[in-house]
Amino acid sequence: MMTQVSNGNNPLNQPVSNRLNETRFLARSVSLLALLTGFIYLRVIGLASLARAEQNWPEAILLFALVAAATSGLICAWRWEAVGGIVASLCAAGIALLAFHAFPDHPFFAAFAYSSPFLFSGLLFLACWRRKQDKA
Repeated sequence: MMTQVSNGNNPLNQPVSNRLNETRFLARSVSLLALLTGFIYLRVIGLASLARAEQNWPEAILLFALVAAATSGLICAWRWEAVGGIVASLCAAGIALLAFHAFPDHPFFAAFAYSSPFLFSGLLFLACWRRKQDKA
């Protein structure tokens, strides 16, 4: 029979609070980048929709509203992880569907590029909320 020697670096042996803090740090770090991306998207989409108000304005307004809601969801997620994570993730799905429809040349790339920052951040906040529930 062989005995197993551990140096204590196994992440499964770490206390839940350490994993929660690491997940929260990762979620907030990624969300800062997603917030920056969201503010850039809002500026670009807002200016583009004002510049060509006659063409595709319902899609531009809907995309602007979804990006604004996803950005607001990430801001809320810093305080309320579950609510903000759900809002950001659902809005990211809507952004992906709208971008897939709006950009016929490269629909998959457009869907991924527009929605991934919000989706990844939202899912990280939901994972953080879940770990907090497991801790309690």
